[in-house]
Amino acid sequence: MLFHVLGPIEVHAAGVHRAVGGKPGTVLATLLLHRAWVSLDQLADVVWPHGGTPPSAVANLRTYVWQVRRALPEPGRVERRGDAYRLLPAPHEVDADCAARAGVEAARAADAAWALSRLDEALQWWRGRAYPGLAAASAAADQLDELRLDLRELRAARLLELGRGAEAVAELRRVTGDAPLREEAWAGLVRALALTGRRTDSLLAYRRAADLLTLELNVPPGPELRAARAAVLTAVS
Repeated sequence: MLFHVLGPIEVHAAGVHRAVGGKPGTVLATLLLHRAWVSLDQLADVVWPHGGTPPSAVANLRTYVWQVRRALPEPGRVERRGDAYRLLPAPHEVDADCAARAGVEAARAADAAWALSRLDEALQWWRGRAYPGLAAASAAADQLDELRLDLRELRAARLLELGRGAEAVAELRRVTGDAPLREEAWAGLVRALALTGRRTDSLLAYRRAADLLTLELNVPPGPELRAARAAVLTAVS
């Protein structure tokens, strides 16, 4: 069984994909987010985040839990203790965990080609923003957005190791386009452009990053970005 939270909430098992949307999807996402006992009161706060909890909330919530159980090939995986529920997936059963583990393995690997394949596998898990529509999961979703950017930067670094500089530059341009205030990605782009013989473009990328940081954050480039520029200037001289 595999739970998908990197995009619309889904359950995959035995070749069957089941989307779990609406309020049952919110319940399932909440159980997957906490992986601990979640009370009916807590579920009510998540399912009706703006108030307006109906008088039938308890009955409704029990129905949503029942619908979640129906979506699972092993209904007993959703445990009950009094007025609380719990779902404890194994690490290999949640796509976000699989992606994070692949990233760690790729970062530690000595073989750049193998690491690149693991990164490609990790990035394929994403189908959109994690825990969509679940306001209570915004912090977790932000962390997973950050993980995705980290994996893409690492992918670019591994591409450079393999002599695939043009692909590395393209990946880093996409990252800086998606996260224009991410200094690490800009520093990587400056280095990648220089390593592929595009020193003028490298310095232009630095200037673009510096201008964005000044305009949006009113801060100068950080040490990593300055070091990347210094390396380019040293190589030119």
